[in-house]
Amino acid sequence: MRILQFSTHTTLRPRHGGQLRSHHIARVIEEAGFSVSRLAIGFRPPDHREDKREPLIDIAPTSFWTRPDYVAQPACLSVIGDFASVTGVLDCPPVLAECDRLVAQAEADVILLEHPWTWPLVARLPQVASGTVPVVYSSQNVETQLKRRIARDTGISVPEHLLAAIEALETDLVRSAAAVVACTAADGAAFTAWGAREVVIAPNGGMRRDRNHLLDVLPAPLVPGQRYALVVGSEHPPNVSGFLELVAPALAGLRPHHRIVVAGRMGAPVLEEMQRVGAAGHLSGRLEVMGEVDTITLDALIANAHVLLVPILYGGGSNVKTAEALLSGRAVVASATALRGFDGFEDLAGLTVAGDAPASFREAVLAALERAPERPDADHPALRSLLWDSTVQPIVELLRRIGSRAGAGEPGEARSAVARP
Repeated sequence: MRILQFSTHTTLRPRHGGQLRSHHIARVIEEAGFSVSRLAIGFRPPDHREDKREPLIDIAPTSFWTRPDYVAQPACLSVIGDFASVTGVLDCPPVLAECDRLVAQAEADVILLEHPWTWPLVARLPQVASGTVPVVYSSQNVETQLKRRIARDTGISVPEHLLAAIEALETDLVRSAAAVVACTAADGAAFTAWGAREVVIAPNGGMRRDRNHLLDVLPAPLVPGQRYALVVGSEHPPNVSGFLELVAPALAGLRPHHRIVVAGRMGAPVLEEMQRVGAAGHLSGRLEVMGEVDTITLDALIANAHVLLVPILYGGGSNVKTAEALLSGRAVVASATALRGFDGFEDLAGLTVAGDAPASFREAVLAALERAPERPDADHPALRSLLWDSTVQPIVELLRRIGSRAGAGEPGEARSAVARP
């Protein structure tokens, strides 16, 4: 059976959590015997390397950003840019034609949508509208809820009609899709309440990596004798706000040889906000911001970290960084929210669930840095369930069921009323 995985980001060389999930979904279902074509749509970065295994449709020629409703609220694009830019393709015939050509070229039996944003592009295709080619919505969050929370948390004003259009798009996809894949049972319950025909739960996962060869290999400016707690994350608002609310309060209590280290693109907005509120005095000799790092540097940072921190306070789905932290072999301090979707780990050695209150998280971070190194049990029975090969299996089984129904002459139901912004 031929599967087209359609994403709003590239997946072959994954960096952030969304890319990692999409990458491993395609890898696992391909290894299960399905033929997988990949297609991405988004802005083509200057350093993008063309790869025929995953064409990238460049949305730069679209002009969604000149529309009056976006020009009047430019900051809102940081919240809804994925929705606005992809739906803007509908008003750009050359880009839309390229999209149609590449989708047709895949000759897919099933279209797997990573995120909901490309639904308006495929819903209009005859093979989808007729139900001949079923669509599976591979969600990573309940986007309707997440967008509203990000807007509220950042204080960015997003016009209500745009938030309503996002909700209309996602609910229409949920009701039209042959099935919805959710990261957590809570997300699945939301989709069921919206009228999803079938929901399967496929949590986020991780990979085991041997980093022992990097012990005592410290990236500058770290030096031997320092103990540090490591936070890794993109500039995604839940990562930034989680750090500022839960981790930043611990900076003032660090001992002279203790550090908080931040890796990933979250570092810049964290520094900007701390300087804005006058907290720069806490930074010198306490906070090391590494920026975006390569894989070897990240592995070295993890291998030598005294403890990994996962300070998440909101966001749908489950967190790839939580699974990766639990599989890292290092001690972990996580908020309660960061553990959503990860059951059965309460007794894992080295894991501290610090709750979601700043005071309790602060104390847990400082206590973890004081303790002797703690190492989780690599043979803990629950850890195997975190591997991508395990977490993606529900999607493999779903696709097999869809294939069996198609073989029995049961095409998907055609119904869609996609709302445009």
